[in-house]
Amino acid sequence: MVEPSHNAAGAVHGTAICAALIATVQEQDKLIATIVTVPATLLVYWIAFSHAHFLHEGIAGGSPSWLRGLRHSLAEEFSIVENALLPLIVLLLLAAAGVPIDTAVWIALGSAVALMFGWSLLAAGRSGHSGRASVGIGLTSALVGALIIVLKVAVKALS
Repeated sequence: MVEPSHNAAGAVHGTAICAALIATVQEQDKLIATIVTVPATLLVYWIAFSHAHFLHEGIAGGSPSWLRGLRHSLAEEFSIVENALLPLIVLLLLAAAGVPIDTAVWIALGSAVALMFGWSLLAAGRSGHSGRASVGIGLTSALVGALIIVLKVAVKALS
């Protein structure tokens, strides 16, 4: 089963970033740049978010070992990267199979929305929420993914 190791919120963050970058792909040439851009952006975002987490938790907690606190934050937030690449993998597999880029992008975006829903549903269930509340939380996360799709449609209409 594919799931974030411990931090569904990080997986949702990373997946949203991955989806937003994939949404910009409109032709084969852009696909090559996306293969490099998505992982690089996720890594930079992971480091920045981990540092912010450290500032909030590590410094606020008064930990004397700041380096240990920073390493802990990096490990805690790695789910931003570890599962967030799945929509990119979907895009690459479809493109390699000869699926037209525009179609592959839409399917990859759909997979991102499904992943965001699933990880939020999983996190809500693990937190003890009822099934109904868990579905609501999952749908809220999927709505964020849907907003990325709306952004893609708007950008494409403007170009």
